[in-house]
Amino acid sequence: MTPFFLFLQFVCFYGLGIYVILKKGELSIFYLPALFFVEKIVGTLSPAFLYYGLISFIVLLLVVKNASLFRNNIFSFLLIVYFFALLTQAENLTLIRPFFFSVIWLFLLIAVIPSIYAKYSREEIFKELCNACFLILILFIANALVSTVYKFSPMGMYGITKGIMYGNLWAAAFNTLSTALFVVFLKGVTERRHMYVILTVVSMFFIMLTLRRTVMALSAFGIVVGMLTLMTQKKAKMVFVMMSLIVLTGYIIYTNTDFMQEFNERVELRKLDDRALAEEKRFIEYDLLYNDMFVYNAYSPWFGFGLFNSAGNYGNGFLGDRSLHGDIPNLLHSSGLIGVLLYLLMIGTAFAQAIKASKQYIDKLIILFCSGSFLVYTVTGRYTEIASTLLLFLVLMIPLAKDEPPAEETEV
Repeated sequence: MTPFFLFLQFVCFYGLGIYVILKKGELSIFYLPALFFVEKIVGTLSPAFLYYGLISFIVLLLVVKNASLFRNNIFSFLLIVYFFALLTQAENLTLIRPFFFSVIWLFLLIAVIPSIYAKYSREEIFKELCNACFLILILFIANALVSTVYKFSPMGMYGITKGIMYGNLWAAAFNTLSTALFVVFLKGVTERRHMYVILTVVSMFFIMLTLRRTVMALSAFGIVVGMLTLMTQKKAKMVFVMMSLIVLTGYIIYTNTDFMQEFNERVELRKLDDRALAEEKRFIEYDLLYNDMFVYNAYSPWFGFGLFNSAGNYGNGFLGDRSLHGDIPNLLHSSGLIGVLLYLLMIGTAFAQAIKASKQYIDKLIILFCSGSFLVYTVTGRYTEIASTLLLFLVLMIPLAKDEPPAEETEV
């Protein structure tokens, strides 16, 4: 695995990072999710200061070129100030460093996106967004193939010890894939790019074997929403062609691999039938935090316990050292009701901007997909997985792009 990781680190991270700085300018924002995803595949980029330095430099360039960014979303600014204030009370800065950097980058970029989109056409924005998502899916498949060949699975995900493996990718790191798959499929069906449709189907098979239920469901949802862009009488033929291509590609993979056998074995390993919804720890979290804050007064409901320090510090240790998973409980424990309110206002502002700017039928479908994804990932967590969260908002705000000539309005 070492040669593969070296290639990812020096070519796909540092190489791509330097390239987008020199060649892409403000459009480098679209490649940040790919850079974050590379970091997840590698595990930990070393030395750490180069990783934080390169990403911070790109974010700083975007902020400098869009100095009035907080006019787009004042709640982003307030959240940043508030989190820096809470940082002064943190007990272990090294422990929370990756999470703190991620959320500060995220809050800044959510405010920057509208300013950048106002300068470029929808065609330019969608092109760069598709390139980044295409790269993410290629990296995902390549990582799975290499990890399988070398039997590399240090995380021991769900007890899987054979078949397709995913290396260092684990849990919320897969969240990025559903949005990337949606964008790639959307390009495939709207621009008749068969290669993009085939990549979507292949990626979907690999995603199914992760047994990440939310990612699987949202990926399927993205394909359905993508197909809805063609559901007009004029495009009935195109629907048939795309459906035939999907079915044919799926059939070839299904009949020439052990996919179904491996999928069934993994379902049994995960024992999904034994887990009732009421027993999901993500839903128990809400009750535990309510008791902590309003029954036992263990810590302030306004300011929370401390930034990203939930493991073993809620519910009197009822769930052991398990950290809070859901976004709202995580925010509530980290920053109290003030943090939750500011976060929801920041997110609400971003969605309101996209909804207000949406004029085309396809805009409504994009917002539908992003709304569904945001709600699901908010329940399951985690907003600190910046590759996924940032990519979601880059897609959501496509309607804010500059208007195009009437003849091109049907394109994405």
